[in-house]
Amino acid sequence: MSKTVLITGASSGIGEATARACARAGINIVLTARRRKQLEALQEELGGTCKIIVGDVTEDGFNEKLLRASGTIDAVFINAGHGIDQDTLETNMNDVRSLFELNVFATVELASLCAKQFKKHGSGHIILCASCLSKFATPSHGAYCASKSAIEAFAKSMRMELKPSNIHVSTLHPIGTRTEFFKSSASRSGTEHSSFEERAPSWLMQSPEQVANAVVKCLHKPKPEIWTSVSMRITSTVFAAFPRIAQFFALRFS
Repeated sequence: MSKTVLITGASSGIGEATARACARAGINIVLTARRRKQLEALQEELGGTCKIIVGDVTEDGFNEKLLRASGTIDAVFINAGHGIDQDTLETNMNDVRSLFELNVFATVELASLCAKQFKKHGSGHIILCASCLSKFATPSHGAYCASKSAIEAFAKSMRMELKPSNIHVSTLHPIGTRTEFFKSSASRSGTEHSSFEERAPSWLMQSPEQVANAVVKCLHKPKPEIWTSVSMRITSTVFAAFPRIAQFFALRFS
């Protein structure tokens, strides 16, 4: 029997690419996002194994409705999120709160709800979209890095708690991905361009399809962390051990 996976933030970027990758792999998918037209176009493209539910995961009560409407699912990829480009001295707390509502609070709520449902079923898989920046920080992206670090810490705790219940918990750690993320982040912050996207070397950027394929592979064979760049995984470990080296390189690309 084919798995059914719920994907949030599915109207573009990594979520959209993962929906296509799952469909190719014969996995049934339930997609959710705020933008109806994009979801309907994707549903038409992918066919009968694709179900869409339009809504905002930060809205009170929506995540409960989402799970009820999704029916029985075997896994969830909690991917919805956004960024902001703001220096500490220019921090807008409304922007920070909005970011944490989506990247952290809505993610934690949905993961917790799914965990309860999976425990009743005796199995399940929760994948949370973190970032390579959950391991270290860059200038002007402190709030975003903090949100992804929070998700990684939450996932580590959840993984230990749910292991006896046969529920897998994985975190995804993509490097820079060529999506609308950087454009929307810059727009949200009142700038025209993302400094990270402009200065990042080619080895720090990848396609959303590369990330999507890694997610599907993890759905078939669960593991604690999903990385698409071995070099960045090693680099993040070095950065954790040597903060001055991390600061040196982060300043060069920001």
